[in-house]
Amino acid sequence: GTNGKTTTNNLINHILHSEYDDVLSNLRGANMPQGVASAFLNDTKNEYDWGVFEVDEGSFPNIVKYLKPDYVVITNFFRDQLDRFGEIENTSKIVYEALKPLDTTLILNADDPMVSKFKDLNKKNVYYGVEKSRFSTLDQRVVESRFCPVCSNSLDYEYFNYGQLGKYMCSKCGFENPEYDYKITSIKYSEDAYHFRIDNNGKIHDVIFRYDGIYNAYNCCAAIAFSIEAGLDMEKVTKRIENFEYKLGRMENIEFKNKMVKIVLVKNPIGLSEVLKSISNDQRRKSILFILNDNPADGTDVSWIWDADVEVIHNIKNLESFHCAGIRAQDIALRLKYAEYTDKIVEIDKNIEDSIETVLAEDVDIVYILPTYTAVYQTRDIIMGHLNQTNARIPRLREIIKSKIGN
Repeated sequence: GTNGKTTTNNLINHILHSEYDDVLSNLRGANMPQGVASAFLNDTKNEYDWGVFEVDEGSFPNIVKYLKPDYVVITNFFRDQLDRFGEIENTSKIVYEALKPLDTTLILNADDPMVSKFKDLNKKNVYYGVEKSRFSTLDQRVVESRFCPVCSNSLDYEYFNYGQLGKYMCSKCGFENPEYDYKITSIKYSEDAYHFRIDNNGKIHDVIFRYDGIYNAYNCCAAIAFSIEAGLDMEKVTKRIENFEYKLGRMENIEFKNKMVKIVLVKNPIGLSEVLKSISNDQRRKSILFILNDNPADGTDVSWIWDADVEVIHNIKNLESFHCAGIRAQDIALRLKYAEYTDKIVEIDKNIEDSIETVLAEDVDIVYILPTYTAVYQTRDIIMGHLNQTNARIPRLREIIKSKIGN
């Protein structure tokens, strides 16, 4: 799918490690054929208990020629890298056609009409989704497709959770959400964590996930659906989700001196819109640094920032400043201008390292850094470099103090 692959892949890997020693996975998000092959090169064993792989949509047909999946989890289809994929109907078709000859179980997002139509493949289907919550809305500005994938009639929505994900029905052919096997029935946000209640055929469990975004309700639900179908115990699964930590630069929380730094990958309209909505739930004093590159791995077409609901920035409280960096820093500033964001200072600096140093020095409680793909690990390396320099100075300072005043 488009969004949520890395998070869902990492969650499943983390959950499986509660029961199995040898789990092979490409956890860093390198999801093309060479990335999957590298997972084997980095961890050479004769056999594994499980292989769990995040797979790029365009690479999916080539990869499943050599790795035959027992399960395929499909998250969603949004516009992403238009210069490479085109519109989402084409992306969906690539995956759909590749699945036809496979003997596999499909774990499908029932709330995305572009995904739920995969039930026509007549595989063993498992459906997951999220019911209406206080985060749902009828006023959804960024919707990728409002049309029925069966008859092309306009879909009627009872509510949206995000993007085109929600409760839908076609008045012409009757196409609608399939019945859930796994569903999140309530969502609460407190103490910087999301509290989900999940229903598996009448069995109710509570789940805590300590990373932002309503989209993570779907990622957690997908991981749970796979894990239970694979025979794991629900209590163990929910505990593993609660103690899950990101250490790879995506949604990672880094404690830096007197503030928190959060790195969140953004790469398409839906992703950016939802990240900004998520930030609006945070009441702390904050700064935002958006790093926009247009390297081939990012997608050379950056017009997607105009499709994102950047206007939601007006709902973000206690925002002290907004910084623009990367190859296309000026494009971000222009987008903010058209969003009529003039309340705070907008800093523009193409140099990523200088921008990070500037934002780290600000007097705020939390810094949100939103890099596109090629800037994610560079961003993390710069931050960790500054953090290591600070930590390295502490022992030296202690020695100087001891020499001056004694133990």
